[in-house]
Formats: sequence, structure tokens, C-alpha cells
Amino acid sequence: MTVNSKQIDVRSLTPGMYVSKLDVPWIKTSYPIEGFYIQDQKDIQKLVSLCKFVYIDVDLTKLRVDISQLETISSGSKTKFSIQPSSDEHVTHSNTTDDHEQTQKRKQLRRNKTLYIERTPFEKEFKTANKLYETITKSAEEVLKQIAADNNFEIKQVKATASAMVDSIIRNPDAFLWLSRLKAKDTHTHNRSIRATIWAIAFGRHLSLPKNELTELSIAVLLANIGKAHLPRQLLENSDELQGAERSIYRKHISISVSLLKKMSLFSRRTIETVAAHCERYDGSGYPRKLRQDKIFLPAQIAGIVYYYEKITNQRNSDHSLDATKAMAHLYQLRNTKFQAELIEEFIQSIGIYPAGSLIELNSKEIAVIVEQNEHHRLMPKVMILRDAQKKRSIY
Repeated sequence: MTVNSKQIDVRSLTPGMYVSKLDVPWIKTSYPIEGFYIQDQKDIQKLVSLCKFVYIDVDLTKLRVDISQLETISSGSKTKFSIQPSSDEHVTHSNTTDDHEQTQKRKQLRRNKTLYIERTPFEKEFKTANKLYETITKSAEEVLKQIAADNNFEIKQVKATASAMVDSIIRNPDAFLWLSRLKAKDTHTHNRSIRATIWAIAFGRHLSLPKNELTELSIAVLLANIGKAHLPRQLLENSDELQGAERSIYRKHISISVSLLKKMSLFSRRTIETVAAHCERYDGSGYPRKLRQDKIFLPAQIAGIVYYYEKITNQRNSDHSLDATKAMAHLYQLRNTKFQAELIEEFIQSIGIYPAGSLIELNSKEIAVIVEQNEHHRLMPKVMILRDAQKKRSIY
């Protein structure tokens, strides 16, 4: 796979850069994976003791620092330079109080990094996930039909399907992530909800949320927008351009969804609160209550991020959709404004710059699709060749 990398002197490194290669074998170091973000000066000092130069991944580094100086330097150059964090960076390294708060937030997000280590082979899990995707699609479509007709929907079926999705994504998240890419062109509400649920479970798995919390999260995200079934179709198709009274009417989908779930009396308080707050934003610019920061509890923040990601990558007008790399860069610019910075960074790591299902061009000029992530070497995922170097369809 083509990786846009640059060689630089270790003394020119700055926090936020992504180191993808060393001038010594990885196996001779204590690093648990091949490739990592530089967090602070301690990371740089450690690299100085090991190497003379390293390679940084330009695309991943762009997400965290301004590398305008770097772009003018050839990949083989050893010219030394200094790269400063982007002007919108909110972390001040000289402020020890802020550093402590950031560290504490990260500890809260990553409670148990070893909770989900075992992975089922992609080929095996894909068969299960593919059948389940069809089931959840029919179930979600039926839910919206019943809601639109003012009827109750089958709660047990929704919960059972959501639990099965959680089990599959725990075993191997790439199978469902692949399917979400294959189904990405459909922008109907129920398909958006399914894709957002996939992102949410994969994200929650990355955060090592317990299975019961993952199941609650999946149910909440899947049902978060059921209130839209009671809105005029025109409002749904033009939601980004709405102003005044129309915008107020559109935003009532939250209260409608909450009322429907409360009426059925079979959903937990956490599920209902996730639905109620998934359109709130970290800076208070969301709706309906304009909650800020820690007033929005974790599942609702996760739901907000995954629905936003789904929206920007699958616009009704496909020409306006962002590819995965641009979407992650866009999300990173929203840290500590629309969304909590630590959560954005963790989401980027959980989904990856090149998620399963993404099309890429290899160094050989062949076109391939990413099948599965490599957790120990993030820049070398498993791929399937689709077209050869002459762009002819592969026979394999």
C-alpha cells in the first residue's frame, strides 16, 4: 500500500507526529506495535537514544500537527526543521493542571486495554456478519414502518439483533466495518442508523466497554432517530439547510424519539438518555438542551460522533461525501469544540485512517480493498487485489 512517508532527524520530531518506521528493527526495541503517535518529550528522548532518523507517516501526522514545512522537503532529505502544533491545538504542555486533566480523561476512556484481544478470522466472521446485516436491515426498516403507522415495534427482536451485532464485532470488528462500506450508498434513515451502530460498537470495543454497555449503546444508536419517522420527508432531505420554524420542527425528532421509547417502558434510563443527548455538542452548540462537556455522558458523546461521521461520509449528494482520511482530518479539527478531544483521537484510532472496505492503490499500482486491520502494524492491513497494475480486473 502506498504510504506517504518522510525521513527526518529524530531531533526534529514534535509531539503529534506519527512514527511509521525506525532506522533500527522494531524487534530490537520495546515498542509493542510498529507505528505510534509521539505524545510528549519523553517519547522523543527515547527515540533519540535509539535512532538517528525515523520516518513519519504524513497523512496520519497531518491530523495532529501543521506540517506545511515538511511538504516542501523530499522524502530522502535529512534537513532539520521544526514543526509546531496546529494553531487550534487546545492542549498547553506547559500547564501541568491541563496535562493532568487530559491524562485523567484518557484513563477513564481506556479502562481495560486487554478486554477484547482474541479475534475470529475475518473469513469466518464475515459469513456470520453478512447474514446478520440482512436481518438487522429488515428489522430496522420494519421498526420505522411501525413507528410511522403509530404502532409499537417488536422490542425483543431489536434487542436480540443488537446483541448479536455486539457479539460479532467483539469477535472481529472488520467484518461489519467492511459491510458498512459496501452499504454506504444507501442514505435512508434505517441504513444510516445501522452503519452508525456499527461504528459505535467498534468504537466501544476499542474503549473496552463491557459487553452489557456495548449492547445498551447499540440499541440506543440504532433507535436514536426513530422520531424522524414522524417528520415530513422534505425536512429530512433538506435538514442541513433548514432555518427558523422548519429547523425547530426538525429538531423535535429528539423529543419524539424519547417519548416513543418511554411509552414502551422497556428501555433503560441509559438508553433513553443516550437518545436524548446524542445531538448535544461538547461546546454547547447542540440541541435540544445545549448541554456542555461532561454534562453529556459518554454513550451520548459516542453516539454523537458516530452519527456525525456517518453523515459526512455518506451525504445524500455523494459528491459532497468525504473519504475516510478527509473525514478523520475534519473530525480532528472539531476536537474540544463539537466533540471531546480525547474521544475524537480514540475514535480515529478505533476506525483507522484506512478502515476495512476502503479502496487503496498499492506500491505495485494494483487497486485493492482493505479487508482487515493489522493491530500490530497499522500501516500493513490485509488487502484483497481488485485490479492489476494495468487497472484490469483481477482473476483472484
